[in-house]
Amino acid sequence: MPKVNSKRIKIDAAKLSAPKVPGNTCPSIDYVQDIIDQIANRGDDWAVKQSDVIRDVLEYVRESNDELRQSSFYWYNKYKEEV
Repeated sequence: MPKVNSKRIKIDAAKLSAPKVPGNTCPSIDYVQDIIDQIANRGDDWAVKQSDVIRDVLEYVRESNDELRQSSFYWYNKYKEEV
């Protein structure tokens, strides 16, 4: 039983010193996209083109954040297996 407690102590210590993983940023991205839609709907062709580019960049950020969260979860589970 002491081995389990030792593992738990190691995991807890690692958690305290680990960098934080960003939270879900999707609601913020959605909000920015709503504003972009309002700008694009003003009828200006250039605004529509710009909104498409910005939307693509925000989707890239959304996907990157999700991959970061998945990677963090994967490595955390690998660490728990080893400890």
